Amino acid sequence: MRTFARRLSGLLLALAALSFAGMASAQTLYGVNPFSNNAGTPPGSFGLYNLNTTTGAITGGQVVTVPGRTITGLQGLTQDPATGTVYAIARAAAVPGRLLITLNLATGVGIEVGNLGDSFSSITFRADGQMFGVTGDGATVPETLYLINKATAAKTLATPLGNGDDGEVIAFNPVDGLIYHWSGNGVPVFESIQATAPWAVTNIPIVGGVGGEVFGAVWDPSKNAFLVHNISSTMQTWAPNGTRSDVQAATIEDVRGMVLLAFPANVPTLSEWGMILASLMLAGLGVVLVRRRFAA
Repeated sequence: MRTFARRLSGLLLALAALSFAGMASAQTLYGVNPFSNNAGTPPGSFGLYNLNTTTGAITGGQVVTVPGRTITGLQGLTQDPATGTVYAIARAAAVPGRLLITLNLATGVGIEVGNLGDSFSSITFRADGQMFGVTGDGATVPETLYLINKATAAKTLATPLGNGDDGEVIAFNPVDGLIYHWSGNGVPVFESIQATAPWAVTNIPIVGGVGGEVFGAVWDPSKNAFLVHNISSTMQTWAPNGTRSDVQAATIEDVRGMVLLAFPANVPTLSEWGMILASLMLAGLGVVLVRRRFAA
């Protein structure tokens, strides 16, 4: 009896541990809409998208709200690895330049940090929590990489870029410590940028077809590659060596800057908590019964 109870307790504890492990390995993918931000016909009109991590398909979303502003679309999206805070580039009605905001991905509520002072198209973070931003081709100072103060939105010049034409997207690779840059439509340019001065830029030949202008990118450690959405509304993977492959067939919506979250950013559901608590309670009960039986 003692052996059976111990085995049962161990099994239930293992079940609880597996539940935690399952949540820890879960990932949630988000993107933003550069062209709309309203509660029209979902999900295509939302400002913030929930995306399927396997296919890139839009599965839901939120209207993005910022107190005192009317948000008409969003450009970049990224997460600070030092704090877990999510930041976005927002377009606001009657506001020149673009706004840097913090964003609650569960509610769509944003808090304004400041005006970036130009038409920024993409943002990313270095591993130490330093934010970077790149301006688009329509900016006053186009195709330029800046360090950005995440507390004030003030910018400091890092380096001009200039390779490629339409579209500018950056994303950080925590494995090699480099910033990767996509630019251009018909024949995109793909290059790595040293994340510290002198900001050396290295061109990377694309393998597997060019795929069109890149709209958003985020590093996926499970694939050792970037998840990328492009102008054809298609999610792809791009390896640091330039190897590209499509993940899904084209959808009807464009997705800019992306964030890939893993536990503990994901909150367990009630059913998951219930399974864990029930397993722990039963395991504890089994131990108590065994002790009482053999103490008698």
